[in-house]
Amino acid sequence: MRRTRKNAQPGTTRRPLVLAHRGSSGTAPENTLTAFRMAVSSGAAMIELDVRLSLDGELIVLHDRRVNRTTGGRGRVRDLRLDEIRAMDAGSWFGTAFRGETVPVLRDLFSALPVSVGLNIEVKTDGDRRRNALMARTLCRLLRAARGRRVVLVSSFDRAFLKRMRSACPEVSLGLLSTPVRDLGRKPSSLCRSVGATTFICSRRQLRKRHVVDARANGLALFVYGVNRPAHLAQVLRADVDGIMTDFPELLRRRIPCL
Repeated sequence: MRRTRKNAQPGTTRRPLVLAHRGSSGTAPENTLTAFRMAVSSGAAMIELDVRLSLDGELIVLHDRRVNRTTGGRGRVRDLRLDEIRAMDAGSWFGTAFRGETVPVLRDLFSALPVSVGLNIEVKTDGDRRRNALMARTLCRLLRAARGRRVVLVSSFDRAFLKRMRSACPEVSLGLLSTPVRDLGRKPSSLCRSVGATTFICSRRQLRKRHVVDARANGLALFVYGVNRPAHLAQVLRADVDGIMTDFPELLRRRIPCL
């Protein structure tokens, strides 16, 4: 996923994409249809979401290894069937108004959300190399079946998975999530080149000017997550990044009228 500056003048900044982190997760339960629809209403350009593989091979939209924190259930996603996960309440933990919210399945989102809104699908593997190939094949089949005009970015911290995804689905854009300690001092271009990624993603705390310079010089897009306060926003706008991930997409857009 490469971005170019059309008609940009020296000294001007980019108009970064606003990505809703786990949907509008500051105002609704994360990774739910309500959070995603709020993100669409806020005008977010993309929705960032997390997927995991269930026991029966479904791509479930949930961040944690275990369902305990965000549902009324217990156990690891990988040990639960789709019907068991579907029966859980994914909204009450956030507020009683969201009682009855269910855990989405990735394949359902392609019909539930407008194609004008892109998806940044972060794949959670927990480093399990045995399931990497299955996850890559499953996601590739789904993306090909749902192909259309929607912008899709597949991202992960797991480089072994990204390499498998590049092999299984070379037409899909990949994003590499930087790990703070492991990647210290390494260039985004070097990291992305190793897995065939065209987008470098790091936290607001990790962001350095050298990352931006290297990304620009090598045609990479650069996304930053953890941008939830005015001071955070000012920092990343000065850095001239391509995308900002936030739990509050509506608030962010109000603070940047040009977006």
